[in-house]
Amino acid sequence: MNRKILCVDDEEAILRGFKLNLRNQFDLHFASDGKEGLELFKREGGFAVVLSDMRMPNMSGSEMLQEIKKIDPEVVTVLLTGHTDFESAMSAVNDGSVFRMLSKPCPPEILNKTLKDAVEQNNLVVSKRLLLDQTLRGAVDALAQSLSISQPLFFGRAQRVRRLANELAKLIELKDSWRVGIAAVFSQLAYLSIPQQFVDIVYHKKELNQELKKLVLELPNETQKVLDLIPGLEDIKAILQRIDIQPKFEVEDGSGIRTIASILKLCLDYDFYKEQGHADSKILETFCSRVDSYDQTMVAALSDSLNAESENFSTHEISTLDLAEGMRLEEDLMLEESMLIASAGADVDRALLKIIKNYISCYQDFPFPEKIKVRNPIA
Repeated sequence: MNRKILCVDDEEAILRGFKLNLRNQFDLHFASDGKEGLELFKREGGFAVVLSDMRMPNMSGSEMLQEIKKIDPEVVTVLLTGHTDFESAMSAVNDGSVFRMLSKPCPPEILNKTLKDAVEQNNLVVSKRLLLDQTLRGAVDALAQSLSISQPLFFGRAQRVRRLANELAKLIELKDSWRVGIAAVFSQLAYLSIPQQFVDIVYHKKELNQELKKLVLELPNETQKVLDLIPGLEDIKAILQRIDIQPKFEVEDGSGIRTIASILKLCLDYDFYKEQGHADSKILETFCSRVDSYDQTMVAALSDSLNAESENFSTHEISTLDLAEGMRLEEDLMLEESMLIASAGADVDRALLKIIKNYISCYQDFPFPEKIKVRNPIA
């Protein structure tokens, strides 16, 4: 359990009292005013609890705690206040930025119990997030594997888009970036329902008859229905609803939903143009010229990501039998030149290797090409 606590007070005697009464229970760190406390929080991070006096020079305790909650919404905050600050402190409690409020002077036993409760609250919040994150990741990976078996074309796109979108989210330091990869997979999930004989037409957006047009237009609605059945994915639903809304019509409200929708739109369109055979330079030029359709901050991040990709990976031709986890296919893996098993850009993972092994065991002759091009990270 994380017991790291930041104690902020402009009275040296109070800080000495914290150290004397709390040092055996918690990992204590000290700051003498709001600005110093905020700087220390930014510099060190990893705090479970912040304990702060209300009235301090330069920056009040409530102001500091509001800024800290913007940096780390999971940190638990406790505010110490005198009677003259009661209304301001109560306002901080009511707006959600403060977990508990204590009157000064506070008896050591009450302060100790409050901080124990705060540490447990932080542990609960963090554990819940980790559980949700791991559960969702596991479920989405299972869905992705289903997509890989039945629709390798769209699974390849889901993998490529998820990988690229995650990289862009990392470059812009996006909070709650776990939503990016999940939204990328769900953006392709409804394509499981496409009849096999029409997959290539839909994937490459070739000329569709009226029935296929109607089917494709209904796919987002089908995805929304699936998301409605899964608690905790409300943000994913909102992200997918906004993919085709131009960024100029919406302003990021701090939730990250608009930003992720812009990332996903950019990555999906990049993958489509790339699959058509266009060069990266031409695709980026197109994105830069369409300022209404694409968030130019994301376009710049995409350019940086593609440059890093070319510097950090190399292409090799190897024996198909030598495929190993961690590699990435540079070309389609075909079964006897007629059936697509994995599309270019797909990651070689345990599931794909298992599929390959199963097919080999079912054929008398080796059913795959002897050689295949892959990308490897440069050591």
